[in-house]
Amino acid sequence: MPKSDELSKKQNSELVELLMDGSRPAFGELYSRFRGRLFYYCKQYLKDEATAEDVVQDVFFQVWEKRDSLNCELSFSGYLHKLAENRILNMFRQFDVHARFVRKILENQTEATNQTEDEILDRDFVEMLNKALKNLSPRQLEVFRLSRMEGLTYKEIADFLRVSVPVVQEHATLALKKIKNYLSLHADIHFKAILIIFLLLP
Repeated sequence: MPKSDELSKKQNSELVELLMDGSRPAFGELYSRFRGRLFYYCKQYLKDEATAEDVVQDVFFQVWEKRDSLNCELSFSGYLHKLAENRILNMFRQFDVHARFVRKILENQTEATNQTEDEILDRDFVEMLNKALKNLSPRQLEVFRLSRMEGLTYKEIADFLRVSVPVVQEHATLALKKIKNYLSLHADIHFKAILIIFLLLP
């Protein structure tokens, strides 16, 4: 197994070839070389350091999981950026899905006030919830989507994401806490807002 100083002298393609054979040191060297620039790339689009860091970690997790299918002849940097780009685009799509989910809940509630006024309040609240969701990390958002929208149990989510149930529970708890805190600070006291907050609680 090559030593760390030997690895530092190798080309990226050589490190990828070692990684394909399951070399953890080679993976560590690649992580050291590309983590910083990938973080900067993600932050440019996400405008949030914590979220950008989550994307970086997810990307390198994917690299390790799919190491058998890597191509040492292709640009490793380009591969990382493509994975990050796909992850970021999926995040943005999820925000739209959440908005449609909330609209459906609001539409099913019994109208108790003037319809025009309610439509304005509903639209404002959906926009507010979208802003709350933007405070979540990618993993928190993913757990929230799988749990609250697709109805998966924590055990099913853990199996899907290949993490432990306590990790899923922690992400879910933090996501719900962030959403509740944001809505509590920014939402007017309105029965639909209160209803949604309670629906989001465990």
